[in-house]
Amino acid sequence: LKHLYAAARDYLLRRDHPGAADVSAGLPLDPGEARAITPATNPVVARWLDAALAAVRPTEPALARAVADAADQLCWITYDAYPRAEIGEGFATGHAFAALRGGGAPFAADDFELGLFLIAPGTLYRDHQHAAPELYAPLTGPHGWRFGTGRPLVIKPAHEPVWNPPRQPHLTLTGRLPFLSFYVWTRDVNLAARV
Repeated sequence: LKHLYAAARDYLLRRDHPGAADVSAGLPLDPGEARAITPATNPVVARWLDAALAAVRPTEPALARAVADAADQLCWITYDAYPRAEIGEGFATGHAFAALRGGGAPFAADDFELGLFLIAPGTLYRDHQHAAPELYAPLTGPHGWRFGTGRPLVIKPAHEPVWNPPRQPHLTLTGRLPFLSFYVWTRDVNLAARV
């Protein structure tokens, strides 16, 4: 898992965005010893991770290898705190995430979280917001983004960071490829997101 952490850190520190200083502050060179976690598989990961990694390999082969090597050591979760009627069935059953640093992740952190996020192709992640400032660093693309209800959809390619300030409503519409991204919440990680 340290190999994946190092690859993620290297990738994230190469990205330029408004929250770069906060992201960098939460990613020490040495994350400490990994805590024991119980790995958990997930049907979304079983179905879509290989296709996502195939799209990543041409541009980031070492990173794709690090994710592939560590995937079965992570605890993949489908977030179920959103009311299904509000978030939609497609997202409710079409995504998974695995924390790498912070929360219940292998590497501890105070009020900071880094992880991987996977969404099936053609899935709408409806407008939602949270107190945590958030970085998405998409490894695949293109995907659609909306930054505020009623605003136009913006198509962004792989490797273009998306920074969401606190409480800014945002939406993601995945393209024909699975959405695979690093996510980082730089503070207020224990405050729930809402649709």
